[in-house]
Amino acid sequence: MHYKLALIGFGNVARSLAKLLVRKQELLKSKHDVTFSFTGISTGRHGFAVNPDGLDIQKVLDLVENGKNITSLSVTPLADSLDVIHHSKADVMFENSPVNTQTGQPALDHIRTALNLDMHAITANKGPVVHGYRELTALAKSKGKM
Repeated sequence: MHYKLALIGFGNVARSLAKLLVRKQELLKSKHDVTFSFTGISTGRHGFAVNPDGLDIQKVLDLVENGKNITSLSVTPLADSLDVIHHSKADVMFENSPVNTQTGQPALDHIRTALNLDMHAITANKGPVVHGYRELTALAKSKGKM
C-alpha cells in the first residue's frame, strides 16, 4: 500500500519523523508492504510546498536545515497550510503546527479539513484533543478515517 503524506508544521518533531520514515522505508516495504511519499509540507518559516507526485524530502530537509525557503519545490502556488492540505492529495496528514492552547487553533482547522478531504489525521498537539476530541472523533468515524 502506498501512502501520500502531508506534514503540517515542519519543526524538529516533523523533521525527525520524516528522517525516521526515510531511514525505515526499506523495512516498512519488506515487512508490511507499505511505501510512502511526501506530497505536502507546510512550514512557518520556510514556506509551503506541494507535489502530489512526491516531493524530494532530502532536498526539503536540506533547504530547511540551511534556513532556506521550500516554495520553489511546489508545483502550485500556496498561501497557507490549508492550501497545502487541499492540494497535497494526501492519504495521511500529520499535524505538528504551533498551536494556541486556549483554542486549539489552527490545528483544529487543519484536522477538520484533512478529515473532510478523506485523509487520516494524526496530531502531536494536545490543543485539538482538548478542544475538539468529541467533534473530531465523530467526524473521523463518519468519514471512515482515524
